[in-house]
Amino acid sequence: MYILLHVTWACWIGSIVFFSFVVAPTVHAVLERPDAARLMRTMFPRYYLFGIICGLVALVSALLTANDLKLTVPLVIACVLSAYARQVLTPALDQARSASDDERFASLHVQSVRLNLIALAALLLAGLRLAVA
Repeated sequence: MYILLHVTWACWIGSIVFFSFVVAPTVHAVLERPDAARLMRTMFPRYYLFGIICGLVALVSALLTANDLKLTVPLVIACVLSAYARQVLTPALDQARSASDDERFASLHVQSVRLNLIALAALLLAGLRLAVA
């Protein structure tokens, strides 16, 4: 179980870093705005679902092997943020984009970026705990 915790944590944090700092900027640099928006609208629910699945597997593994609040709390935070982003924020962003409400979209996008960074920070904290365990 301990190896499963490490693997799911690594996949999850790797997906956040790769998607946020490689995929998203590349899509927006290469594609025209409408095409980039359409692609990102398709990718985001899958991206967050991947994080939720990794988060739940990592959390169960952590509870079964470590039962350590310094490890489980950051995992819970990141998992909840991923679920919120997928179930609430992504549909709101899609609705704002469809309504051409650029001001609301910009505000929601900033919120999305912040939540993603908080999830990344939480996972880095969990990683520090994994490193010393």
